[in-house]
Amino acid sequence: MPPKRKVNRDSNTSSDDSAGSDFEARPRKQVAKGAGKKAAAAGPRLKKSTKPEWNRNGWSHDKPETEFAAKCIERWCLLPPYNTRIPDAQWKEYYLERRALDEINTEHSDKSKKIVSEELGQDTFSILRAASSSIAATIYGAAQLNEADKTRIARTLRGSLYFTELWGNDEEGGGDNPRTVNSKTRLYSPFGLGTSLELVYNFHWRQFRAGERFSDFVVGQRDIEECDSADPRKCTAVVKDSRSREKPGEFSVKVFDMNNAKIKGTTAQKLADFEDQFFGASGWLSPLKWYNLLCAAGTVLHYKEENRSTVTQAGTKFKFFQGESAGQELRKSEDDVFARLETEKFGVLGEDEEVCVPQRLLLLAKEHSTDK
Repeated sequence: MPPKRKVNRDSNTSSDDSAGSDFEARPRKQVAKGAGKKAAAAGPRLKKSTKPEWNRNGWSHDKPETEFAAKCIERWCLLPPYNTRIPDAQWKEYYLERRALDEINTEHSDKSKKIVSEELGQDTFSILRAASSSIAATIYGAAQLNEADKTRIARTLRGSLYFTELWGNDEEGGGDNPRTVNSKTRLYSPFGLGTSLELVYNFHWRQFRAGERFSDFVVGQRDIEECDSADPRKCTAVVKDSRSREKPGEFSVKVFDMNNAKIKGTTAQKLADFEDQFFGASGWLSPLKWYNLLCAAGTVLHYKEENRSTVTQAGTKFKFFQGESAGQELRKSEDDVFARLETEKFGVLGEDEEVCVPQRLLLLAKEHSTDK
């Protein structure tokens, strides 16, 4: 497997542009009437997406026949291409690690207590389902691929997100606004590449206390060699400094950083660095697509937290490629199909019924694979 590209982890690009409430799709700025031609021409132009080929040396569209590679493909509906250079011993470690996370992300199970925060007062697994749907939406709205290919990728991604850690508390007096959220998640690639992303999201806002509002979001690359079945929840995106404070790791990027009125966001190039490692493609998804995907995978804005201004301002510099959309129409259709299929197969969920949510969210992907 090729080495990961080292990325600059500093978040040093701030955005002063105001942003609307919907960071999925922002209208282009209007040029004032009478403005000079030079000013009008200076605005950024959208370019076309590059169609992914997925034909690199060592990659194959034929399923590997080794024991644990085959088990991983079957259990998590991994799609081609498959990296044939990955030894089966590493696929075994991947399998054991991800199976352990399936158990932790099983609703009402004893092991799920590690990711359920009573103080937060919100349903961990409803958040996981909603975030997974948001991830799928970014692919539904992608360009270049036909609807069948996009749907196939999105359906596998639906069941590829896991909580590894979650803690928070609500504001005094309750309500929808949490005071604190500390979340760590992992998103596995939908392809047989063995790669994944680690996402760390922190939010704190105490009402009526000036100077007590901050948030940051860090994303790190992760290769199959880093799978650890002995400690499946271990997060490599952040490390501890000399004062035991978390900071981005070597292959991590701080996507945004908010401290009261000061908001900083990363650059388009740093977002693009993740695409090659995670999707095995380059130039397929726009910076805005990647920003949306990462925020969804990090469960950003899924706690009803008052943080939308941070997310929109940090992302206002990014734009869609030509032909891209927010993917909401196909998302709604797929959500409806999934809900109907889940009810048909499993009926109404019992109050204390144990459900492995990532495996359940692969329901459409498994149905698709059996239709071939």
